[in-house]
Amino acid sequence: MECREAAQHIPAYIDQTGGPAARALDAHLRTCEQCRGELEAYQDLQGALAALATRTIEPPAWLLPATIEAVRSRAGLRARIPAAREMRERLTDPRLAAAGGAAIVLAGLATGAVLIRGRRRRRLVGTLRAAAAHA
Repeated sequence: MECREAAQHIPAYIDQTGGPAARALDAHLRTCEQCRGELEAYQDLQGALAALATRTIEPPAWLLPATIEAVRSRAGLRARIPAAREMRERLTDPRLAAAGGAAIVLAGLATGAVLIRGRRRRRLVGTLRAAAAHA
């Protein structure tokens, strides 16, 4: 086993989900100091993550007042937004629906024109390349 292959098997080796690969890695680790160092680094990382999982982190003192202030400012913002019924009436206005439909149709036409032009350009380039190859 080479170092590159050993590096791929080290995480499974630490989790003890090895098998034949674990035996080959054992043999490699006996002869390779660099890979042993890599294994130790993984073991240190695993230990640090395990310690972190059991640790309780206290929030900073400023977090609660800042959160309450943010909620209050959002509530004030909602008070200034028009009522839902007014918004529904604005959104169901037939003139707005017609303008939106026209905008969608125009966007579709523009997209189609761009796609057709690109297809024509690709055909032309292909034809020119074929002609240059035969020349």
